[in-house]
Amino acid sequence: MKRSHIIALSGISCALALICVVGSIYVEFMTLSLAVLSAICIQMPLTQKYLLGGILSYVSTSIFAFLIGNINALPFILFFGAYVLVQWLIEEKLSPLIKNKILKYSVVYVIKIGYFEAVIAIFWFLFNKLIPAFIIFGNTIEMTYLIVSLAGIPLFLLYDLMMHLVFKNFTMVINKIIKKTTKTTTPDDIMYNGEENPKEDVFSDFDITDCEDTNLDNEQESNGKPKDSNIDNA
Repeated sequence: MKRSHIIALSGISCALALICVVGSIYVEFMTLSLAVLSAICIQMPLTQKYLLGGILSYVSTSIFAFLIGNINALPFILFFGAYVLVQWLIEEKLSPLIKNKILKYSVVYVIKIGYFEAVIAIFWFLFNKLIPAFIIFGNTIEMTYLIVSLAGIPLFLLYDLMMHLVFKNFTMVINKIIKKTTKTTTPDDIMYNGEENPKEDVFSDFDITDCEDTNLDNEQESNGKPKDSNIDNA
């Protein structure tokens, strides 16, 4: 893939991700949806296996998002944006190195769940509580760190699976777009590009009937017969 395409993907990824992050901060009823969309935007350079582009996109988006939204940008910085890179490194770099399937899935999910628990711990102890209380049928239930960390694992695994499937389909879409926008040129296309007169076909003036007449004359000579022109002259 051309470097120009990679740079363009990184820039588009950063711009779209920043829009989604800022939207998730200020549009309350779409906070979660836009946060997930921001993560999908960070995947764009990674679809072409360009890790540096993904890192640059994530870092740039995180800086601008923090300048705009302050601590409200932490969910993207610590989880939604960062986990895109973590997931890609685990699945594309670490996973192929482990041949045993049981060991592979064990290591992969231990690392993923460990990362999720680390993020939960940071938020919990940074803000004391993620959810102060939860009301069920009029009864107030206090949320503890243990409840939140354990109850969040199934939701996290669903999110992980969704992002895995999204990345596969997103990769196919990006590849199709790049193929359509990439034009293959030949040296002749470059040489004659912009000229008013098109290339001349060297066989355009070639008349196949002349070739047939020549072959017929040669056959008559080989058989001892005179050419038609000589008979006419006689």
